[in-house]
Amino acid sequence: IQLEQADSPAAMRQLVQTFVISKRMAEQLCDLVIPNLQFESPADNKGVLIVGNYGTGKSHLLSLISGLAEHPGMVDVVKDQAVAKAATAISGKFKVVRLELPATKKSLRNMICGRLEDFLSAEGLLFTFPADDQVNSNKDDLSNMMAVFSEKYPDHGFLLVVDELLDYLRSR
Repeated sequence: IQLEQADSPAAMRQLVQTFVISKRMAEQLCDLVIPNLQFESPADNKGVLIVGNYGTGKSHLLSLISGLAEHPGMVDVVKDQAVAKAATAISGKFKVVRLELPATKKSLRNMICGRLEDFLSAEGLLFTFPADDQVNSNKDDLSNMMAVFSEKYPDHGFLLVVDELLDYLRSR
């Protein structure tokens, strides 16, 4: 599975429908992933890093999570009822950017910032990250980007899903 296939709603529906959720995976989704993605109840939310060997379904899992976060109707096709119920906390509440990192010498910051700028532009939002040599704080730059995003989407979160990070890091 290529993560960026999930940008198509029809392909996303198929990916969500076909994801097999084991008992352990349901626990991880309900107790760890979804609670860290929700933003309506105050919590000490953290990012989620998914690690696994080649062919273990990481991209499919990322598609499931991002699809549930982006599309409100996707909870209806989830095979596991506990996960579907838990996913209502994030269902349709995010704008999602999916990025597959190539093995390249280009900096991680430039690839991510470029993809974020492309997304914002497609949404009719103007924002440009400063050049590397002008960066004082990536956190400040991301906060400024989110302020622009929040003006248009005050009730949505922003989810960046990055796949193939390990391949990228190996190339460095």
